[in-house]
Amino acid sequence: MKKYIILLLSLCMTVAVVAQEPDEFEEEQEEVVEAGDEVLPLEPVAAVQRPAAATHKYLPRQGDFALGADATPFLNYLGGFFSDNGAATPTFSGLKEQSIYGKYFVQDNQAIRVKLLLGIYSTSHKQSVQNDEASSTIPDATTIDTKKEKNTNVYLSAGYEFRRGRGRVQGFWGGELGFGIDKSTTSYAYGNPMTGANQTPTSHNFGSNIPSTGERVMLDKGGLNFRFGLGGFAGVEYFIANQISLGGEFSLGFITSLRGQDEVTTQKFEAGKVQESVTRTRNAGDVANEFGVKTVAGGSIFLLFYF
Repeated sequence: MKKYIILLLSLCMTVAVVAQEPDEFEEEQEEVVEAGDEVLPLEPVAAVQRPAAATHKYLPRQGDFALGADATPFLNYLGGFFSDNGAATPTFSGLKEQSIYGKYFVQDNQAIRVKLLLGIYSTSHKQSVQNDEASSTIPDATTIDTKKEKNTNVYLSAGYEFRRGRGRVQGFWGGELGFGIDKSTTSYAYGNPMTGANQTPTSHNFGSNIPSTGERVMLDKGGLNFRFGLGGFAGVEYFIANQISLGGEFSLGFITSLRGQDEVTTQKFEAGKVQESVTRTRNAGDVANEFGVKTVAGGSIFLLFYF
């Protein structure tokens, strides 16, 4: 029992001595400073700061260019990881409603910017129907009816941008002018030709290509639409890496449009022969052109590369 008591007392004394050593060391340090012939003032330790060059390396400077694209495909890809459907790899195949961004910095905090929206694409739909000519000998014979849609949507805007911010977060705002055109065309090809012997050939109705019995649409051309825009924008960019930013912006402006007539070409057997007629129509009244002004709000998320 005495051995345990002696061991415990020894341990307590050892802890007390160790606890006093830092204070004794400080006292010795103070004595050394005071014992010197000359008291030297202690220089304050400089605060650790990020060099200005390290901050500016992320940000664009005067004379820099920027090029980027709509970030929606990449965000959809990341969001797919959290869904049961999986994530589809982002691609830039085709020109289906893809926005391209460009900037040139005339000053560190001012830039000339352009944005190009491209939507040039086509789709094709096919449907098998009875082959009227061969059905008399081959009951199950078929042929193909085809519907092709072509759409063009181009909008180019140019503006001036002001910027300010701290670190990697940069706000921007400005104004821009825009001009664009859009047009759509739908064509039909039928496997069963219209003849005197077969004035109402079997044809698939894709939705609006059979206006009446014995009549079918061959070509549907939408009127060419011109658009002129004026508006403002504001947004934020965050530089996720050196010379790479992810940003978003909101825009509000006025759009003026001038649209031509639609043309529909139909086929019908009349007066002993197959005839094609062209009908020009307007969705808003029987006028040659349509003019209008409206306010448009929009938003976008983009990825930019600076060089």
